[in-house]
Amino acid sequence: MRWTALLLLALAMFCSYIFMDILSPIKDLMQSQRGWDSTAFGTMQGSETFLNVFVFFLIFAGIILDKMGVRFTAVLSGAVMLCGGIIKYYAVSDYFIGSGLETWFTNNLNYIPGFDELGISPFYQGMPASAKFAAVGFMIFGCGCEMAGITVSRGIVKWFKGRETALAMGSEMALARLGVATCMIFSPFFAKLGGEISVSRSVAFGVVLLCIALMMCIVYFFMDKKLDAQTGEALPFVQIFFAGTNNGTISDDDGHFFLSNEVGDTIVLLKMVGYKTDTLVLHYGKSVSGKKISLRQMATELNTVTTKPKGKKDKYSRRDNPAVELVERV
Repeated sequence: MRWTALLLLALAMFCSYIFMDILSPIKDLMQSQRGWDSTAFGTMQGSETFLNVFVFFLIFAGIILDKMGVRFTAVLSGAVMLCGGIIKYYAVSDYFIGSGLETWFTNNLNYIPGFDELGISPFYQGMPASAKFAAVGFMIFGCGCEMAGITVSRGIVKWFKGRETALAMGSEMALARLGVATCMIFSPFFAKLGGEISVSRSVAFGVVLLCIALMMCIVYFFMDKKLDAQTGEALPFVQIFFAGTNNGTISDDDGHFFLSNEVGDTIVLLKMVGYKTDTLVLHYGKSVSGKKISLRQMATELNTVTTKPKGKKDKYSRRDNPAVELVERV
């Protein structure tokens, strides 16, 4: 099942890489159809990393991943990529021409203090309005894409811990990078489909792929949730002992243990702090070794404790003090 999970994640990245370079093969058409010169096109393409690098979104993405986990972050990254893709599609479509947004972007975002002086602004004076709005969408897409990248790496580590991790990462990257070659074929095809040139068709094709990427993330969400008990990380130092006795063992760093029964059918308890106690029946003459058992986490709510000084200090007395008696005997 881990290879299925890898395939889902790799296909999601495959679709995102297609969208990332969807306009590169039709740069000449963007200039003739939308008036994007080389400067406008290059500035728009470079905007993909702007928020990740200069607003440090990638750091926040790592925090989200640590706090919310792989499943949530995978779906979130897919949704963010799709939102950015839809904005970019609208920017290059015929619907944007003559709209209020076109007027606003023509008159605004011509100068960003600090970034212009450093030469890293995603906008500039005279940049076509459609390129500016496309840059906004591409920045949002970039946030989702980079978030997806670190999420995929974390997911691979989770599913392939100690088993072909490097092979899995290499396979995922190889499949994902095929998206760049794929867009070189399909982007011009859709732009010129039917003999009528339309650059928005190419971007629409990319948006459809982002929808597929989001669906892949959702499928991964439910698959990972369903199989989490089977593919979850091992629990070290779980107490495993016969009920009513102190005889037993503990699991090692990898969650493995061995326990044999020579006293008749009995119940074995499995206890660990923060998890609900589980039981299993071990028959006479049988042993259990490396058995995979899922322990459910337990939420414990502690009562509020208020401390305050005592009004009068008790007088110390040696009488009936077992510690004093023990020291005297020694």
